[in-house]
Amino acid sequence: MFSYLLLWSVILGIVVLVYIAYPLFQSMGSFTDIDPAEARMQTLALEREQSYSALADLDEDYETGKLSDADYKELRAALLQETARIVSQLEANAKTDVEAEIEKFKQQKNK
Repeated sequence: MFSYLLLWSVILGIVVLVYIAYPLFQSMGSFTDIDPAEARMQTLALEREQSYSALADLDEDYETGKLSDADYKELRAALLQETARIVSQLEANAKTDVEAEIEKFKQQKNK
């Protein structure tokens, strides 16, 4: 009798665990469903934020006297160039995404 009770408790525990964990596994699977273009946009947005942060840190270091004028100008020019590249890629991808969205809308409308 005790073994049947134990067996049913284990089975019920497994069912409850699967029920609770299912949404977690389902959301983990959605990472593979991310559109590559969307993933690229997210990466570029993160790079842009990092560039902005680096520029702010550089300005702060210069203002506190940790950098010479020459070093500051050289580093700032390089960071600005990299930030401009990232922002231009974001803008180009945004325009492309709009065109892609319009095409998706047209295809869905014609169905």
